[in-house]
Amino acid sequence: MDEREKEREVMLRVKENIEREREVQVGSLEMQSRWGEWRELVMKTDLSWHTLFKYGDSLIGFMLSAVYGTLLTPSMVSKWSEDEDGKCKLCEERMGTIQHILAGCKVALSQGRYRWRHDKVLKQISEQVVFHCDRRVNTYKNKAGDGRQFIDFVPAGKRKAGTDDRKESRGFGILSGYRDWIVLSDLEGQLKFPSEIVETRLRPDLVIFSRSAKTVIWWELTVPSEERIAESHEYKLDRYSGLQAEIQAKGWCCYNAAVEVGARGVVAQSLERAARRIGFRGRELKKLVRDSGKEAAHCSRWIYLLSRKREWEFRKVGA
Repeated sequence: MDEREKEREVMLRVKENIEREREVQVGSLEMQSRWGEWRELVMKTDLSWHTLFKYGDSLIGFMLSAVYGTLLTPSMVSKWSEDEDGKCKLCEERMGTIQHILAGCKVALSQGRYRWRHDKVLKQISEQVVFHCDRRVNTYKNKAGDGRQFIDFVPAGKRKAGTDDRKESRGFGILSGYRDWIVLSDLEGQLKFPSEIVETRLRPDLVIFSRSAKTVIWWELTVPSEERIAESHEYKLDRYSGLQAEIQAKGWCCYNAAVEVGARGVVAQSLERAARRIGFRGRELKKLVRDSGKEAAHCSRWIYLLSRKREWEFRKVGA
């Protein structure tokens, strides 16, 4: 082990020790430590200056307060005010915690508040997937063929002769080799699953398919509280497992994916995995993750601000 490797090893251990001390300190705080229960399931939030300016003070403040449990909710106010019973002001049954307000109130659900947020996030994701397929995948850059990708092995520390990493074309994951990919989205319940593949009443949120490849991919989006990301993921996968088996029996290749964007604006790793699988890389992947989280946080902020108002004015997703 040379001096540089020793230095890296020492720095790694120092960082690990600092992280352990921070976990112990945060774990002693009842409210602020709850994010530790789900942090392994989500991506790190980009808090660069670029993101801070793009989000704005109010949205960043809301996200941080929601994550650390410091927003003024009925449940919190009841800890120091005798005049507050702590109940949700909409359903008046459950305690008005931030988790309940953003993703657990049955009145908010029946009024379409959560559906509005879901469709706004879906619209953001759908537009970027459509752009990805139309402007990148369904072009000459996606070389027609059998979809196989060949790897040229290069010795460590050297570069492939005559190539530039910035200009070198890259594959598009499971979309490679075909240029007829079609994207359908279930915005406001408009999606009809392609009958040429299978007849079904199920409507995944996003469907990508190619007739020549005989391949169909779908994403089922959920915007749950971050505490329920793992539960929601497994539930959605199980819900569409029967449809997946039926399609595969007809000779089609089928990919069933569940993706989650947390109600506080924290994006689950499932979205990144699904996006990488269809060829999202670099800036386009960062943009997809950032914009999806921002849209969820923006909508949740309005759901929180209007959580004491019983009336809800339904607005179309495009409004």
